[in-house]
Amino acid sequence: MKESHVKKKLLKGGFCLGIFSNIPSPSISEIAGYAGFDFIIIDMEHGIMDFESVENMVRAADAVGISSIIRVPEARESYILRAVETGAQGVQVPHVEDRQTAELVVDSVKYAPLGNRGVSPYTRAANYSSLSPTEHFKKSNEETLVVLQIEGREGVENIESIVTVEGVDVLFAGPYDLSQSFGVTGDLDNPLVRRSMDKLIETCKRYGKWPGTFAPNIERARSWISAGMKYLAYSVDTGILYESLRHIVESVKSKKSD
Repeated sequence: MKESHVKKKLLKGGFCLGIFSNIPSPSISEIAGYAGFDFIIIDMEHGIMDFESVENMVRAADAVGISSIIRVPEARESYILRAVETGAQGVQVPHVEDRQTAELVVDSVKYAPLGNRGVSPYTRAANYSSLSPTEHFKKSNEETLVVLQIEGREGVENIESIVTVEGVDVLFAGPYDLSQSFGVTGDLDNPLVRRSMDKLIETCKRYGKWPGTFAPNIERARSWISAGMKYLAYSVDTGILYESLRHIVESVKSKKSD
């Protein structure tokens, strides 16, 4: 696998900006990279991705120097293993509610002695056996970013036991799911949601982890950066494309009517 651009930047104290992708196309990875994003989250939870499409998107991300993070559908060892074998630079896991789930994720991502990841030197992650197994194991353990999504009441309550699991890098607050968990679906400014996200930021700072979240617009993105978020996913490719096309149509038609 390639050196993780995002992890390198975070370790230097930097801030990283990414984008979610639901469109299964390597072109999206390339466009995001050329646009200057630090990472792309290839979404297998809400998107229609299959692993062949995902691997090609990872390959395109490598070509333009953007970090590829795969959001798997759930915390299942088989999903996580197949995700890291594509050569992706990170794995993002939704709905982590307790320490046991966090430990399962790390165990599935990392090789011994940090975990128990299934071993094969013939995958893309290992450069199809051109890397020595020892080099591959060491590099994967060092470079692969582990991102856990905290997006429910239980996850917030257990956040300290989750953040202290060795091998966890980023805790990612899912604002929409948090709002639903607290019975205020869609109200991202509700005090219950805001307090949970503030707690995540404070806990990450205290334990030396990186806090992250999702922002649907520029105003909210700037707000979360100011609050201390270090790993920010800005919107989704489908939504960005829709808004851009809608703006073009409205602008052209309004000029035509003039």
